[in-house]
Amino acid sequence: MSSNSNTQTFQPVGKALPREIIKWIQGLDLSYSVKDPRRDLSNGFLIAEIFSRYYPGRVQMHSFDNSQKDERRLNNYKQLELFFKKNDIVVPNHKGFAEILDNDWNALYNFLVSIYSFLTQRKVINPPLASYVNSKEFATSTQNTQTFLLKEKGIEKLQEEQKQEDQFQKEQLSEKHAPLSVSSKRTNFMRVPSKPISQNLENLNYQIEVKNISYRPVQGSLLKLKEEQQQQEKQQEKLNSNNDRQIQDSFQKTPMDENKREATSTREKQLDKSIYDILNEALSQRQQFPQFVQTVQFKQNATALQSFIDLIDIYPDDFVNGFFQELITQKEAYINFIFKDTNEVWKFFKFTFQCIQNLPVQRVHVCIDLVNQFGARSLQKDALKTRSLFLEFFLPEICILIKQSVFFEKKQLLIQMICSFQEPMFKQQVIQTMKSNLSVEHFMQCLAVFSSFEQESSELWAEMKRFGYIYFSSSSTSLSSSALAILCNAAKANSQVKIDKHVMALAKNRWWQNRCLCVILFSEMIRAVIKTPNYQNLIKSPQQGQKFFSIENDRIISDLKAQVNHFSKGIEIASLPIDSDILMTQSLIHIVDLLGDSKILLELFVKIILEVSQESRQWALFSQDQPDEYDFFIPSDKSFKFKLNINSQYVKQVSFSILLHLVELLNTQKLLNLPLGHFELLHWCFQNTDFKIQNMESCEQIAKVTKEYVYLGLSDPTILLYANDLAKQLLDLQFKAEVQIENHDKIFANSIRLALKAENDQVLNNIVEFIENLVAESGQSASDGLKNFIRSVYDELDQMNPSPLSNPKISKCFERVNDRPYQSPHPDVSDVQMQDEQQSDFQY
Repeated sequence: MSSNSNTQTFQPVGKALPREIIKWIQGLDLSYSVKDPRRDLSNGFLIAEIFSRYYPGRVQMHSFDNSQKDERRLNNYKQLELFFKKNDIVVPNHKGFAEILDNDWNALYNFLVSIYSFLTQRKVINPPLASYVNSKEFATSTQNTQTFLLKEKGIEKLQEEQKQEDQFQKEQLSEKHAPLSVSSKRTNFMRVPSKPISQNLENLNYQIEVKNISYRPVQGSLLKLKEEQQQQEKQQEKLNSNNDRQIQDSFQKTPMDENKREATSTREKQLDKSIYDILNEALSQRQQFPQFVQTVQFKQNATALQSFIDLIDIYPDDFVNGFFQELITQKEAYINFIFKDTNEVWKFFKFTFQCIQNLPVQRVHVCIDLVNQFGARSLQKDALKTRSLFLEFFLPEICILIKQSVFFEKKQLLIQMICSFQEPMFKQQVIQTMKSNLSVEHFMQCLAVFSSFEQESSELWAEMKRFGYIYFSSSSTSLSSSALAILCNAAKANSQVKIDKHVMALAKNRWWQNRCLCVILFSEMIRAVIKTPNYQNLIKSPQQGQKFFSIENDRIISDLKAQVNHFSKGIEIASLPIDSDILMTQSLIHIVDLLGDSKILLELFVKIILEVSQESRQWALFSQDQPDEYDFFIPSDKSFKFKLNINSQYVKQVSFSILLHLVELLNTQKLLNLPLGHFELLHWCFQNTDFKIQNMESCEQIAKVTKEYVYLGLSDPTILLYANDLAKQLLDLQFKAEVQIENHDKIFANSIRLALKAENDQVLNNIVEFIENLVAESGQSASDGLKNFIRSVYDELDQMNPSPLSNPKISKCFERVNDRPYQSPHPDVSDVQMQDEQQSDFQY
């Protein structure tokens, strides 16, 4: 494999990768996240994993080690070189890994750009800022840059020590006066976006002309002057408050007045507190618990609340969960406190959203549960205020969190959290706000989750289905999957869905995700048809008066069956070929309940069962798990959610129909012997079918086709156990259900001859045991049918040359149904010699 080597070489700016490469790496779902590209990608482990996504099965990841040791890194790149040579891979502009091993960031940067272009066939556009910074113009413009400071005597150069001191004082002052100064690590998620970089930096040419500068000399630093002024103002306020208190104390006081004054003072102090202060106190007290003293440490020069927000992802689960559970327990008190001021409501939910942003997907559900409970209670307390705050402040921030979430499980929890703030008349506004704050892909994913919570009578179905019809044929897999999920949910809610030829064509989509969704959609459409009164009254359980011929009823029945067959054909198109285990699983799960209503689906079920692995076949036929509630999976680029249990109990109810189709299939294929999958399915059908209530003609056809496969299977060690049970079932059909089976005795005699010819101890012992059981049962049976059958088998064996009865084990089995033991056809040979010959001929 080769590619064009004329690839542009870039000079990186800082340690950041281009945006398109970052999105590409995140979409590959690697085993380790890339936070620092220079550190995480330099050892070659993740680079090997990237190639494993495009060359599945060719990259042996067990040969690579995610370590920063020099010898491990060198081994990783040696393995990569061998992989390139073995698969004729030529990465453009790749001259080896020597520079990358020396931690050369420029070499690693250009290598990542090269493999991105090579694997995706897309080019990386060099950003304008990088072009400008790496240009000669920028280099010359920054060579003579110097910093000056106004002094009493004039303008002087600002020394490096003075710059560092002023910068430190500025940071200290900003931290001191900030209301909740959360670390810049992650929590500043309402930061104002920076101005966009001009795309024409080369055309910008600012000229500044300075004339007649006049200034007043400043003694000392401006920051120090400002800080001194603020301290003077605080001292003056404190002095004024002390004077007021002395004036009040000069009045005569009574005990009652003193009690009221103390109560009022306590209440005012409580009102002066912010929700941040209360949360900070609660966290500080919790940190003092004995089990958390050593494990939970707060950041230096930071409050407990700041530390909790920044370090919540590394705090112990019991500390975080216990704190949130404590908030839920005291929910009423907190709700009453924050609703005294709109700002307090905003502060509280701001705190929860910051926690959600920093929590990993495995632990975020605890905090989201807290928001759900507070949101629902807020609607009960003051619905008008909650709705206005939610639309104006909370919903845009939730949209930001949805866009920032990499894993869809977190997105789904966030979307469900929005539902806890909703009221029936409020949902339309929520959808419109989300549409204006999210990209089309994120909005459609949100709508797919929303639709799964809607009831049948919801007025939003028309709007949601409109988006589904618009995007189901989109070239974007994410958009089409979301649109199909919306239509699936609409079909489930009995909202009328129109399936045209374009949707049917989508069943042939090469993306297995969309094929799974088409299977679900068409199966739900069939269920919608089956639930209609006409189908129930005319097809499922026709009433006595409707059994007679009617032109109108005949037309309705024909139309209903045509619809079922149409959607069944769509499921068949989407399911075949079986090139994915998940597609196979979902196809079986969603068509099982429909086997009794569609012959197409019955044939599809048998075909899938015969093609899948033995493990999957056992799961589909013998699974004892109860079927779970219907669970749609939600499309995304990171995760899918599937239904896992199958209704195997219902499959047993249609076992006779499956058996008839299998017999029809065997009759047309004319197989010389049956594969294991066919024998397993045949055995399962016989086990779960009550032949006493079935049509005699159908039973005779089943016995006629299966008898040779069954009896000859007694001589095959791989299907021996299945053949034993099936042979007993066929004997019961003939001698108990009176099903006529032609040439029964001849086929059984041939199976005995083949068992001896197989020269296998297991086969011989099994056939001997089978005959002994038949002879014992014939002795106890009231009818002579079975005894006559055994005698006929004996006669067939006697006529064979050489006769299987020459084997003493076989001849001994028939002694109970014969008046005399078997006589050797060679009278001139002694019994001892004959016995020695038999032992030499049959070594099992």
